[in-house]
Amino acid sequence: MWQQIRHRKEKILTVQIDVKNDIIGADSEPMYQFFGMNYVAPEQIQNALASAKVKEDIEIDIDSNGGEVSAASQIYSMLKAYPGQVNVFIQGIAASAASIIAMAGDKISISPTAQIMIHKCLAATDSANADELRQMAAQNDSVDIGIANAYMLKTGMSQSDLFQLMSNQTFMDAKTAIDKGFADEMAFTSKTQTASDKAPVFANSIAKLPSRETIDKFNLLMGKAKAFDKISKAQIPLEEDSEEVAPKENKKTNSQPSLRQRKLAILLGDKK
Repeated sequence: MWQQIRHRKEKILTVQIDVKNDIIGADSEPMYQFFGMNYVAPEQIQNALASAKVKEDIEIDIDSNGGEVSAASQIYSMLKAYPGQVNVFIQGIAASAASIIAMAGDKISISPTAQIMIHKCLAATDSANADELRQMAAQNDSVDIGIANAYMLKTGMSQSDLFQLMSNQTFMDAKTAIDKGFADEMAFTSKTQTASDKAPVFANSIAKLPSRETIDKFNLLMGKAKAFDKISKAQIPLEEDSEEVAPKENKKTNSQPSLRQRKLAILLGDKK
């Protein structure tokens, strides 16, 4: 997730941190770990920052569709509070929650081929009455204000202008991002284009994240799977004894499903 890189000419030790997957909170981590899915979580960033020496430079390399706003807010706050230099390099796309993290950079570089995307936060619900929907809308408005605050601090744009860009789900190429103040310079150019050269001018992710209901169901199923494993392990000695007595040709019919098969059966609801 992170590594230390020494620049030979400058002799500066830099901690490089990748933000290149879904940005999630602690509640979602068990499911991502179970299925071997990569992710970025606040605890990972905290550990990376803790590994850095005093005021050591940090480089954040971003290529992410976004994720949970609360997790991105935690990471943004950690980076803004870091006493050393924080350099952000947008390599692919900094979309949604990933764009919040990008705004924490003291210097933001963007690849000529990269994009920044901003939009208003999204809230998923399977069912809700009118009162609950109005409350959810109010919560979304509050989250959007927090997101816009990060953009305002970086760009100097007004809240109303930012809300309009967010409402339009705005994609910005490298030049547009620099012109609007979302990035400071374009990478790999012989003459670095900076913001000074410009002419007068909640979860949020473009990838679908697991819903809260899915995560809660997964955690419940995992609890059942652990209980099932304990029962199975307690029965293993008896099964091994019976196999020693039974003929070899019966072993195949008496074999137990693997742990992976049992987990998949529980998740898929197979009661066989």
